[in-house]
Amino acid sequence: MYKVFWNDRLIEICAPENSKKNNLTVKFDEMAGTEAIRKWFAEFVAQNSKKVMLVHSNPNHLFQVFRSVFQELPAAGGVVKRENQLLFIFRNEKWDLPKGKIDKGETPPVAALREVSEECGISGQRIVKQLPSTYHIYESPYSKTKGQWIFKETFWFEMNYGGAGEIAPQQEEGITEVKWFRKNELEEVLANTYENLKQIILLYCD
Repeated sequence: MYKVFWNDRLIEICAPENSKKNNLTVKFDEMAGTEAIRKWFAEFVAQNSKKVMLVHSNPNHLFQVFRSVFQELPAAGGVVKRENQLLFIFRNEKWDLPKGKIDKGETPPVAALREVSEECGISGQRIVKQLPSTYHIYESPYSKTKGQWIFKETFWFEMNYGGAGEIAPQQEEGITEVKWFRKNELEEVLANTYENLKQIILLYCD
């Protein structure tokens, strides 16, 4: 099953046996292509449904068709651990994890390490393992791509950090605070973060 978010609205792509009763479901046949997805998404945008399940006998195939409808912009970020604490940034009035666009020629791990350093003002963090990707869709506000629908896969990596130096928000990126949270304090973060990020944060809740 794949989960794709548009704001706080959830699109799940799954096999028929994984669809749930009482949920809004849309079934796509074997021949469904980009035009069918594009038409459905336009209807979804105009509706108010918070959650929908797209059902297909081969969800992996449907997911690849689905994402090909949009312009892709990959990103990478990190869940930084220091003993029993996790590092978060505060941007756009929400708690967030440090992340950013993968530059040309970068691999996701390199981009994730760079973004953490830039946004949090730390260095020396080390990748421990890769975490599940998250997916979300947004309408581009930028002049070159304004109005285009963007599909963003964010590659996440768990990192260890043993430093004791001060942390510093990258203010030019709109980050106003960087803060360590203990695992038993994550409810504060979950109460004011993005829906797609909760999938990652919940991995660390006691």
